[in-house]
Amino acid sequence: MKRMTVAVAVVLALFVTVVVGSVWAADVAGTIKVIQTQERVLTLDDGTQLYWTEQVQVAPEIKAGSKVKATYESKDGKMVLKKIEVVK
Repeated sequence: MKRMTVAVAVVLALFVTVVVGSVWAADVAGTIKVIQTQERVLTLDDGTQLYWTEQVQVAPEIKAGSKVKATYESKDGKMVLKKIEVVK
């Protein structure tokens, strides 16, 4: 009985870790409306806000009016950039 309880606890802990701590990636495309470099936020024309970290390079040709395609991860309720590129 003790082994069964431990096994159930381990499985439950793994399930909670996967579900709660999960990060998923997605793509979005649009035209950049505003870039706030101090806050590291790009806002698309549809209002979507994409945040970036020091690990992500936002190329100088990416500016307001640029059409872009971005890959992001949802972290702590924010869309965090993983990759961004200009669409021609």
